[in-house]
Amino acid sequence: MFKEAAIKILEKSAHTMGFLATTDGGENYNRVWSRDSAITAFAVCLHELEDLYPVVRQSILTLADQQLENGLIPSNVAAKTNGESTVSYGTLVGRVDAQTWWIIQTCLYLKKVPDEKLKQLLKPKVIKTLKLLDAWEFNNRHLIYTPLGGNWADEYVVSGYTLYDNLLRYMALNLFLQIWPDDSGLQVKKTEVLQAITINFSDKTNLENYQINPRLKSIWQKQKNAYFLSWFDSARYSKYWDAAANGLALLNGFQSEGVLNTINSFLDDESTGFIPSFWPPIHPHDSDWNLIEQQYNYEFKNKPYHFHNGGSWPVMTGILGLGLCSQGFSHVTKLLKDNYENFLYNTDNMQFSEYIEMQHKLPGGKKELCFSASGYLLLSADQIQIQNIYSL
Repeated sequence: MFKEAAIKILEKSAHTMGFLATTDGGENYNRVWSRDSAITAFAVCLHELEDLYPVVRQSILTLADQQLENGLIPSNVAAKTNGESTVSYGTLVGRVDAQTWWIIQTCLYLKKVPDEKLKQLLKPKVIKTLKLLDAWEFNNRHLIYTPLGGNWADEYVVSGYTLYDNLLRYMALNLFLQIWPDDSGLQVKKTEVLQAITINFSDKTNLENYQINPRLKSIWQKQKNAYFLSWFDSARYSKYWDAAANGLALLNGFQSEGVLNTINSFLDDESTGFIPSFWPPIHPHDSDWNLIEQQYNYEFKNKPYHFHNGGSWPVMTGILGLGLCSQGFSHVTKLLKDNYENFLYNTDNMQFSEYIEMQHKLPGGKKELCFSASGYLLLSADQIQIQNIYSL
């Protein structure tokens, strides 16, 4: 029942341009987004929903057709009534993960569909975007730097060297080399990126030459955080839990018992009960409030326990579940899935709402979101399905 309902959302969101973010529309959601369509493509490929493969292909091409000369892929593309496209590369700031998710989507599709013509067409475009990511390191230290509001959490306080964005870049390199394996320079770069991630975001200490801020890392290590570091910059190591970043870390082979303990503590605590995408919430008395209260386009959504600010996003829980299952913790992924199914059936009326408001456990945001339906499908994948799609 749940899987069929999730697939129906994807089918309803299918458009001649690709996957729209939602069937609900409004506030730029009725567009082909690089990020949303890629995560939807991940779900489609995991479950081999072959009838939707052409929609994945069209999402890729809609975005590729609007690539700039420097390699920049749009955040999203919409069609006007006269047939001309409205293209956004980011309004307040550009979107780093639009680049990586587009590459990931492209490679996942080419792994499933032997489309040689498309493969030849897209290779130079993908290489352009990879070179753009090299430029976004700014200091040639193998980690890209994300501006405030520069990824999916575009109204939150994430910025700097982010685990989420850098793991997505590693995944893009990894998948590129599975489709086009002969590029020795990118083989070296993939290794360098992984080593930089390892030394800067985990407790590993044997790769000091890749470490960017040893002083701040030593402070962070003394705090004995249970989960992977979410982001850092020149002034601080972040204290916040990031569900998607920790899920991607697990998916890419990083191991941490602390992540399991953190997940269990969220599920066991009645005051949470779900997995927040970021935690703890930022309140008006907190120092980060001044970064969050004016950072929005349409209306302020980040009240405590809402939206990015402590809300639970099914899509990010899905990425977390994907990482857990890939390491053999399918029983924990099942707990996350059962928890979400209970919410879907008893509270959300099978609407696949954008997020769960954590204080009162109520649906928040848009309805019938591809993000949330795809999150459920990610939670529904088994270890073999995951390994067939993404291997290290």
